Amino acid sequence: MRRSKRKSSVAAVEVRDSIGNFSTRFSSPSFVKRVEKLSYDQRDAIKSVGFGNLLLIPNHTLSKNLLVELMEKWSCDKRAFVLAHGEISMTLMDVALVLGLRVIGKPAILQQDEPFSDLEEHYGAVPGKRKITVASLESRLDSLGGVADDDFIRSFLLFTFGTFLFPNTTGTIDTRYLSFLSNLDYVHQYAWGSAVLEDLIMWLSRRKEKSMQYVGGCLLFLQMWFYEHIDMARPSLQNDSLTFPRACRWGNSRPHPRLWVIAEFENLRDDQIIWELQPTAIELEADIIKEILPARMDDYQETGPQSGTNDFVENLPMDPDVKAKIDCDVDTIDRVQRSEMFNGLKPCSSLDKVNSPTKADYLSHREVCNEHLESPSTSYDSPGKSSACTMT
Repeated sequence: MRRSKRKSSVAAVEVRDSIGNFSTRFSSPSFVKRVEKLSYDQRDAIKSVGFGNLLLIPNHTLSKNLLVELMEKWSCDKRAFVLAHGEISMTLMDVALVLGLRVIGKPAILQQDEPFSDLEEHYGAVPGKRKITVASLESRLDSLGGVADDDFIRSFLLFTFGTFLFPNTTGTIDTRYLSFLSNLDYVHQYAWGSAVLEDLIMWLSRRKEKSMQYVGGCLLFLQMWFYEHIDMARPSLQNDSLTFPRACRWGNSRPHPRLWVIAEFENLRDDQIIWELQPTAIELEADIIKEILPARMDDYQETGPQSGTNDFVENLPMDPDVKAKIDCDVDTIDRVQRSEMFNGLKPCSSLDKVNSPTKADYLSHREVCNEHLESPSTSYDSPGKSSACTMT
């Protein structure tokens, strides 16, 4: 999808200046500082309920000029960002890769008719006001010291919800979340990543529809999502082995002038956009990534093209690392072998947004298969699109 007419940078400035900046209570520094205070036992306790990957994420500074321009591209109806070259959505795979949260499982949706519980009262809520402040949770955590009991887990998760995952306009957290935390043995079964995505979409739509100055939601995910998908204003990549979740691999952003950001958005090229992220071979070993793939495979089977033997491998939209695992001649694959390969690799959907490598590319890749598998790449390139490792 292309714009029929481009606005000049001057015209864009006039429009954007009337919008202004935005404010938020999202606080990466508060969350990271709290994580740094955790004891080993407390870290293990948080890992046991499915939030261990969040503990790995370093502090990031929000790039407000970049984010406010991205927010202006949001379409409430399409639930996507509308760019000059097409529409691009935030997906469950994006959340899983960037934050390392589970996106498949029981829904973590607050119910209006949820009965008021003794647990809510224990944390300071009352029936007419089912909220507690983030400040009170900080004090509670300080009083617990290094204790790693159930009270600590619930207090830390509520604090995480209020500062990092589901921040709102008031610096409080809804105590109805405690309904998901009453039995800690089941906390890891909820699709927390899906809830984060829906909450952020709600805030983006509310800002656009009501011209709100305040934006809640996990804005760090939005910024990391932008870096992963769009080659513009990216910070440096971190030179360490920690590449999952992907929020760990980006350095801190530097501020960019408003005029520069507007001009870059206006001149954004198609080859600067990675329309769909592909998990690498290493990421495919993570349980939260594995459980997404069957749904994507089903979608592919329903919507993907019907290809012949020679086209089968070419049409699988997956990371080159995964393609390198195929050690057979594509010219002799029969229907059964293709089915087994398909089920094993579980390719993704949305083929119209992904350019697959050619057969020649695949055969060339096969020649270095063994060497490649011994030293798997950590590149996050999407086939046929620009590299996420290309710095601006």
